Amino acid sequence: MKPIHLNLASRPYEDKRLFITTVVGVSILIAALLFSNIDTYLRYRVQTETTRTKIQQVDAQAEQERRRTETVRQQLSRIDVTALAKQTTFINQQLAQRAFSWSELLDRLENVLADDVRLTSVAPTFRPDGPVHLNLSLEAKSADGLVDMLKRFNRDPHFSNPFPTNESQMPGGGYRITLAVEYKPDNVKMTAVKR
Repeated sequence: MKPIHLNLASRPYEDKRLFITTVVGVSILIAALLFSNIDTYLRYRVQTETTRTKIQQVDAQAEQERRRTETVRQQLSRIDVTALAKQTTFINQQLAQRAFSWSELLDRLENVLADDVRLTSVAPTFRPDGPVHLNLSLEAKSADGLVDMLKRFNRDPHFSNPFPTNESQMPGGGYRITLAVEYKPDNVKMTAVKR
């Protein structure tokens, strides 16, 4: 048989003290964590304000540099490189011609030419890098004069690659010779406009 329990309360009795204590404890813990988070956030905002300002300045400078780079890129794309290269080559040739010393060339030729060889014309072709290509028209009394003259050109450090391009016998005797040779003036490093 079952014992009889008489509960005369209008509502059944429940012990909620543990539940309330837990809710109050957890609420206090949540409030403390919330306060800590708010405090950390405020300190972060204050302490990083100068850093954020610097970052914004650096970003603004980077944007200005990007705009400048784009402007320069557009300007460079408008440059006609082929025409500029032609102009530069022309200017370098003009500078080479102005820096060229005719008296120095004639002195060098006087030392190189054999006694029985006479110079009738000189046609230089100027290059901006220094060496000058010469086309020489010569008259020699004998065939040995050409051989002797080629030996002299080869020995002189100011001349290189002498090559006769034409040789013909003159009606009155002697030989007419056209000679191509590279001439290196003393100022081989002539002023030139850089490309």
